[in-house]
Amino acid sequence: MDVTPDYDKYSLDDLYSAANSIDQEQYPERAALIQQHISEREARRAAEQQAHQQEVTQQPVKPTPELVLPANLAKRSHRFWGAIIDGVLQILVSIPLFWYVGLAAFAEPSMGLIIGSAIYGVVAYLLMHGYLLHQYGQTIGKAEFGMRIEHLNGQQASLKHIMLMRYLPMVAINWIPGIGAFIAGLLNPLMIFGKQKRCLHDHVAQTRVCYVSARQQPDDGMTA
Repeated sequence: MDVTPDYDKYSLDDLYSAANSIDQEQYPERAALIQQHISEREARRAAEQQAHQQEVTQQPVKPTPELVLPANLAKRSHRFWGAIIDGVLQILVSIPLFWYVGLAAFAEPSMGLIIGSAIYGVVAYLLMHGYLLHQYGQTIGKAEFGMRIEHLNGQQASLKHIMLMRYLPMVAINWIPGIGAFIAGLLNPLMIFGKQKRCLHDHVAQTRVCYVSARQQPDDGMTA
């Protein structure tokens, strides 16, 4: 006895296969039934796809949050001149080291000289700026322009955080052969021209430089 299959249990691909393999002359009614199921399944699939597309289209698009910068974010010009002051002071305190060791020794420095110079630089930096950094989050140059180093939440950065996360990584990078001086000496300060006005060491330490609230400064041409 010929039993008609239950096409309700067939997938659409199964129905396509059955339609291609059936002898339509011998089983015309069954072939028509298969085509009916195929038409219903295709209509159902099209309706589902259309409903899904409408649902996606109607979903609200979340706006990209704008970068909100603090009103007292330090100007690039003031950060530049503050860095010049600190740099000149660092050079001055390094003169005794260069005089004692000799500039020729730095052409091909030994590992001992590299480590010794790094320690000397850290100690000299702390002697010059340690008190200001601990009390106010400032170096001498930053204090001259009323700026301080702070976390992204607006709290003053501690001396420990500044030294371990902001200063020492740049010292270490500077001694990488070949690219260290490029990263620490050029790429680091150039990143201040980004929208957030933060150097590489600011991104590493998750800090920024702002004016102390009582000395907020207006923007200038270098802050664009």
